[in-house]
Amino acid sequence: MKSPSLTPLTSFILKLVGGVLILSYLIDLVLYLTAANFQNNQWVMTLTTQLVDRGFIPLVGLAALFAGFWIESTADTARESSQGLKLAALWLASVLGLMFLLIVPLNVNATRLAAEEQVNKIGQEASKAEAQLDTQVQQFKAQLDPQLAVLDQAIKGGQFQGAQLEQAKKQQEQLQRLKSDPKALEAQIAPERDKKLKEIRDQRKQLEEQTYRGALQTGMRVGLISLLLAIVYALIGWTGLRQMFYAPERNH
Repeated sequence: MKSPSLTPLTSFILKLVGGVLILSYLIDLVLYLTAANFQNNQWVMTLTTQLVDRGFIPLVGLAALFAGFWIESTADTARESSQGLKLAALWLASVLGLMFLLIVPLNVNATRLAAEEQVNKIGQEASKAEAQLDTQVQQFKAQLDPQLAVLDQAIKGGQFQGAQLEQAKKQQEQLQRLKSDPKALEAQIAPERDKKLKEIRDQRKQLEEQTYRGALQTGMRVGLISLLLAIVYALIGWTGLRQMFYAPERNH
């Protein structure tokens, strides 16, 4: 006895929930587009990723809508307004299918360009670090003459005595040898410089690999899900429209 009275209410609730879910997604879409910056690859990648991640919301909304339509039809309470709403929902599904299909190449291209920008930035930072290392090496070489002059003056001035004097003379000989023999200077500098240079280049390689790997994973995930959503929405829209427009003709 309760079933007939509950059927219209159930249909209304399902259509209401479906409409709210679809409208919430469309509102988000409009808000995203109001801050459009398609020249920024990072923004495009973020936009398409968010649209795809939330792409199941209108799908659930459409399922709730058509469940409401089905309950309404079984109770023989279908209205003209419901037919118009059903037609609008099917057209919307077709448009969403096209949108998600276009998102696939858009996201892939934006992800690729964003990764290249990040890799270029990593390369610039690594080059800057190498330049700073070269500067430190040049500064070390340039400090040989001042250090030698200060040491010579201290020895001649009698500032060192005994063991300190011997140590100062050894340091003086070492500085003179480094100054007069570029190969000896290079041999002393090379190990530490090469070690730091290797660390810079290894870090650059690691960051570049992480960037490309992350871009590949993101591009594949978003691309495949977007393609799946495009197929599902297209099937819903085109199948529903074909039935709405051609079923009456076959009945005649």
